[in-house]
Amino acid sequence: MIKHRRQPPETSQLCTLSVHERVARRQRSGPLWQDAAMPADEPQVRSTPIRGGRIETFTLPGGGPGVPLVVLGGVETALRPLAGTENVLLRRWSGRTARRGVTVVGRPLADDAAETERLTHPRVIADAVAAAVRGLCGPVAVEAESGGGLISLWLTVDHPELVSRLVLASVASETLSDSPMTERMAQWIDLAEKGAWAEFFARMAVQMKPAGSAPADAFAVAAGFQPKPATPERFIGELKATLDPSSFVTDRLGEVSVPTLVLAGGQDQVVPPEGSRLVAERIPGARFEEDPESGHTVRSSFRGYDQLVEAFLAEGD
Repeated sequence: MIKHRRQPPETSQLCTLSVHERVARRQRSGPLWQDAAMPADEPQVRSTPIRGGRIETFTLPGGGPGVPLVVLGGVETALRPLAGTENVLLRRWSGRTARRGVTVVGRPLADDAAETERLTHPRVIADAVAAAVRGLCGPVAVEAESGGGLISLWLTVDHPELVSRLVLASVASETLSDSPMTERMAQWIDLAEKGAWAEFFARMAVQMKPAGSAPADAFAVAAGFQPKPATPERFIGELKATLDPSSFVTDRLGEVSVPTLVLAGGQDQVVPPEGSRLVAERIPGARFEEDPESGHTVRSSFRGYDQLVEAFLAEGD
């Protein structure tokens, strides 16, 4: 059963211990003891209050003693609250828990609809993520995809004490007016505002695939049967904010001082690999890897993705 919990009051004391001390304490205290870096064996959905709303986090069960991992998904994360997607998140991220605790962070949920526009700006989302991350034993590693990568970059430059390592998949630091990204996002916004969700999901299914790949008609039809999003206003708000130059973080990439791995798909139809390469070039010491056959869904289509990321994360344990 999924429970909604707030961070236990003793967490801040436990977070002053080293990883090895936390392991030893857990062994002494038995299964009833837990800390944020080593979640209990029961899935937890938590809500952290922020100005004007709250932000959800989902902590996977289990978790080894390595540096905790925070996961930030793409802009599609804004389509629904995390609550109700737990089984999907468990299937995707349980493998990471062999080495470390894993917490998936959602997008802010506004208390008042009037606050949605402000709360869906990537830099404001980063501040909300910071509020949630402070409840973990940090600093943390961050694995982010697409729009989540832009948020993670703002998190790293505005709250550098919270982040120890970055994995960025299909990430751009800005959305130029004449880029394919802008065209794709404008199409998504138009369809979302019209409520044409069947067409929206069908188009997205095609655009997530590598450029030039054979059409997958059956897959696109199936995508058209996706349930109507629960929070479309968050999705639309984040897309619009991503097109706003105030969300661009390129000029501050030189401030990122943590080890960074940037991965790109050579056939990405949403974020051109040149955009991800720019991020890697601007971050001091960043490592860039490209799979020439991968599309936008780098996490699932990039050859050897999980092995590459696990090895990179292990370097920081």
